[in-house]
Amino acid sequence: MSDDKKTPAAPAAPATGGGGAGKILGILLPAIIAGGASFGGAKFASGHQAPAATVAEHAEAKAPGPTLALEPFLLTVPDGTKKAHAMKVTIAVEFDAASVKGEEGFKTLVPRIRDSALSYLRTLTYEEVLDPTASDTMRKDLLEKTQTSGAPGAQRVLITDFVVQ
Repeated sequence: MSDDKKTPAAPAAPATGGGGAGKILGILLPAIIAGGASFGGAKFASGHQAPAATVAEHAEAKAPGPTLALEPFLLTVPDGTKKAHAMKVTIAVEFDAASVKGEEGFKTLVPRIRDSALSYLRTLTYEEVLDPTASDTMRKDLLEKTQTSGAPGAQRVLITDFVVQ
């Protein structure tokens, strides 16, 4: 009868998924990926810093003077085929602090500035206003027109809103 007895099987070894090497890889792989991402982020961020000369120019810029925000200009500009396109432009004029005496000084300038700005904006074409490099030219020309309209203390023209359809 001793032959009829079965011997108990040996207990199975726990599954570790590759032994000790799997645990080490499970810990090191996320650490390596995180380190690589940190290094890449640091390299990317350091490549986008402003040059020292540009930072120095902005540090030396003087504080803005009194600013006159004008009501929006609504007008149409023609394209090459003479089709009219709606345009909305809002500008603000920055003055030298010594040239404007109180808020009453601003109020007397508004009609002249609006007239000169509107006269200039109506000369533009649709293709000109769509050119992204044209905004600097527009600012320069608007400043010149503003200064010749009787506001010699104007220092800068800011385009604060610009929509073309």
